[in-house]
Amino acid sequence: MRTGLPRPRGPYEKSPVIDGLPAGTLAELARLERTRNYLWPGAVSEALRTWAAHVRLPRGRTWPHQQDGPCYCCPDPWKSRELLDRVARALSRRAARELRRVLAGHDQLWDPAPRPYRGEGPW
Repeated sequence: MRTGLPRPRGPYEKSPVIDGLPAGTLAELARLERTRNYLWPGAVSEALRTWAAHVRLPRGRTWPHQQDGPCYCCPDPWKSRELLDRVARALSRRAARELRRVLAGHDQLWDPAPRPYRGEGPW
């Protein structure tokens, strides 16, 4: 009978703190991480750290090891960004707005085109 209920958070599972998000949004994220099968405790914080690290890479650098493609020991920043979008859609309007505000700060750092290709060529 209790299998459908979300499990309570254990004492060893601390909710990660995301700078810029109020406590209510963090509580909603923690609840979402416990109740959704595609999330785990700390998934949103991990995805946000991955995306924030990726947008701070030098221009034009997509992966830590470009010749090999994505490194399998490192999380994929694009999947992390997709996960953050999916989580934002699952949150309440207020919490989603606050999460998107934090994401917008990171997204404005993202430069999809390296400087030499900007404004040149058929693109």
